[in-house]
Amino acid sequence: MLTVRRLNLDSSWHLSWGGQQFVIDPWLIGSEVDGFRWLNEQWHATPPLPLSEIPPCDAIVVTQSYSDHCHLPTLREMDPGIPLLATGKAFVRLRKHFPEREVLRIPDMHNRPPLVFGDLHFRALHPGRRRDPVYYGLVISNVQREAVALTPHGFQLDVNQLDQMVGYRCRLLLTSFAEYELPALLGGKVNPGLENVRQLLAQLQPERVLSTHDEQKPGRGLVPRLARTRYPDLSQVAEAMDFPLDVVEDYEPRSWP
Repeated sequence: MLTVRRLNLDSSWHLSWGGQQFVIDPWLIGSEVDGFRWLNEQWHATPPLPLSEIPPCDAIVVTQSYSDHCHLPTLREMDPGIPLLATGKAFVRLRKHFPEREVLRIPDMHNRPPLVFGDLHFRALHPGRRRDPVYYGLVISNVQREAVALTPHGFQLDVNQLDQMVGYRCRLLLTSFAEYELPALLGGKVNPGLENVRQLLAQLQPERVLSTHDEQKPGRGLVPRLARTRYPDLSQVAEAMDFPLDVVEDYEPRSWP
């Protein structure tokens, strides 16, 4: 049974699969700040699930080093005995701020063995960029060669990554549908929008798709003032593109056998 539950209406989730449970990118209290408040501070438009109501988990997964995914105030409030599983730059940040906690690095997919945690395998999708912004994807798989793919900032798999996904049944894709673009000096295309969703559908052929990292968050600072955004109507998108998109705008769990 594969079960997912939103923890906020942005990019925080609870995933239960194969007898294991994970919290992904928890940002559940306060605002998130990138660098300085004058540069970018944002809040949730809808209050997240309270920390006291978060289901149990065996590990916390952090996909990106940025504060809306790697939210240090939230992580400090969670049980310090829960292992942290993180992609490259998030791993470095977490090791710095939590030197006493167990932090495990999720290896990049390119010709490297996965991180094995219980019965599941974790592999990071690295976009190939050396300089920021670097937005990772993540693939979680089991021995039956089933996979869950998470690309909160969109992603385009390269030839090597596609080769390694051959033979996998993608049960679920969580990806962004929004367009969020900044001037090139501040990061350029942060979320690439519907065209990238089409590419991911063609590359991964997922059985189900969920929107993630698409909350229209209020904010202040230079970044929100300069951002060009477009948030599509997901119900209309699902009809127009004819694929199995589940629109989840509440905190109730969804399960599939």
